[in-house]
Amino acid sequence: MHPINSNKKNTFSWLWLMVLTVISTFIGLAIDNKALFIFSVLFIVFLKGQQIIDIFMELSQAPQFWRRLLLGYVTLLPLIIGFIYIL
Repeated sequence: MHPINSNKKNTFSWLWLMVLTVISTFIGLAIDNKALFIFSVLFIVFLKGQQIIDIFMELSQAPQFWRRLLLGYVTLLPLIIGFIYIL
């Protein structure tokens, strides 16, 4: 990949991570429903984890086993945490 395109991709991804962080903050201020709040924030955690795995760790170019393993972790961990808080 060309370095300029890589820098643009990294910058866009970083900005997206910042936007998701701000959104999660506003969700905390706006949503009173505990379950909706938890699953909204954990969904944002999933989106941020996916970005980090694919863009910054560059696992979109790695063998699928490693990418799937880490995406599975980023998927399962928020779900488990969410269900623990709901119960």
